[in-house]
Amino acid sequence: MKRIIVCVLASALLTACADKKSNVVINVQEQPDKTFPIYDYFQVDKTVYVNADDEHLLSDINSAYMNGNYIYTLDSNHKLSKIDLNTGDIIGQYCQIGRGPQDFIFPIGLTGDDRNLYLLDFMGKAVHKFSFDLKHQGKFTLENMNATSSMFKTKDGFLFFNSFDSEGVGKIALTDNNGQIKQSFVNQKEELQPETDAPVMKTIFTDQLFVQTPDGKVLCFNPDGNEAYLYDGTDMEPLLRIFMDMNYEKKPQTPDPFVKQLYYLNGNLMVNYSYNMDTYFSYYDKNFKLKASGKYALTDDSQAPFQPLCQIGDKLITAAPTDDTPGAVLPDRSIQAVIILHSAK
Repeated sequence: MKRIIVCVLASALLTACADKKSNVVINVQEQPDKTFPIYDYFQVDKTVYVNADDEHLLSDINSAYMNGNYIYTLDSNHKLSKIDLNTGDIIGQYCQIGRGPQDFIFPIGLTGDDRNLYLLDFMGKAVHKFSFDLKHQGKFTLENMNATSSMFKTKDGFLFFNSFDSEGVGKIALTDNNGQIKQSFVNQKEELQPETDAPVMKTIFTDQLFVQTPDGKVLCFNPDGNEAYLYDGTDMEPLLRIFMDMNYEKKPQTPDPFVKQLYYLNGNLMVNYSYNMDTYFSYYDKNFKLKASGKYALTDDSQAPFQPLCQIGDKLITAAPTDDTPGAVLPDRSIQAVIILHSAK
């Protein structure tokens, strides 16, 4: 058994460790038969079967945002969809690929607030604003950041993860509502490829680099440094650092284990990490004692694996197509995807 070490620094968020450092050990399990006990710690709040529709098709869902009775998804075919959580109907879709004022090139993420939905265009270096009826409301550019791969909507602007340090802008940038940089944090020297001196890009495209805590702060994860910070609206304080056990031996033709996502539910930390190309979870209580760990498993109905693509409020969102061909049949109708909302017990 190998280990990843999580070193948790003192922070106002970590009330149990406020005056001392605490080490959290993530056991990387090599036994393929050990699965994460999903239903010991999580419950299903809602399962949505997305109806098959010749006019509105979904591919793999990469990002999501919820507002009221609707969930908004972004899939691998760059389609932005509005889905009714009660009926499973796709209400509408938006997809305009190009370089026009209402077009995007390579969208990778969604976020929102009480008024609007925001779509991050990685290749277009822009954020598009939509109404919740999928009406395009304009966009702003992110010219001062080389590669923004994740975003979070704050009260007065945005937090962005900047994959490459650029022109004095650190890994995490705070902007106003028009994308103008107000402050940046986490300056980190880039790792260069020895052959070309080009930066090594390790960032995973994911929304889950930013998680809002119950007290309104934002947990910010830097995957390039395996470290997390806590943003309180003014300052960015170190929260935890994740590093490999010195005894770890990399297996041939496989990447090193790496942390993919962090979740924060009811004061408990959950870490989603990759080991030998598989997905694993470790779940900790409020004192950062390990409660459970293991490989992901299928949910009860075997329709979708427990691999949350994001956390929205106190919900973990899992979404999966039914199979490679939309239209898998339930007893009463055909569906093309399953969306499951979990919450912590």
